Amino acid sequence: MFVVVRHAHAVGKATWRGAETNRPLSPLGHRQASGLVAALDGIELHTLFSSPTARCRDTLGALASDRVLPVQDHWLLAPDAPVDQLRAALCGSHIDGTLWCTHGEILDDLAAISEHDSRGDFPTAKTAKGGAWIFTPGADPRYLPPTPPA
Repeated sequence: MFVVVRHAHAVGKATWRGAETNRPLSPLGHRQASGLVAALDGIELHTLFSSPTARCRDTLGALASDRVLPVQDHWLLAPDAPVDQLRAALCGSHIDGTLWCTHGEILDDLAAISEHDSRGDFPTAKTAKGGAWIFTPGADPRYLPPTPPA
């Protein structure tokens, strides 16, 4: 079992004046990040991987504190990462108990690849900001909408 999360709601691009990698969560995003703690209660996790952007790291902040786990940056989760390599990593055999936080465009690209592949590993449904997918071997992925919704 592993979990894939889209980062929570961030401050808008139009209003943010700093570097894109430093764009933080909005107040709604902080509430969604806190909501992940309850949403993932009972899900055993030992590693939290994040895109090296502030909004992804911040999405995992409350969960990391609750679980006493570090958030580890992973280059394959960055907005411009090669999605085929991320898919290969997520289809590996050593990812049980991991959580991967990335961006909407990466999740869309994973879905597009799955649409054209008979394995259909990743759902083609849109993932809301702060939403998560739980992948369990032998079962369809389960979607957890963000709390609160956008």
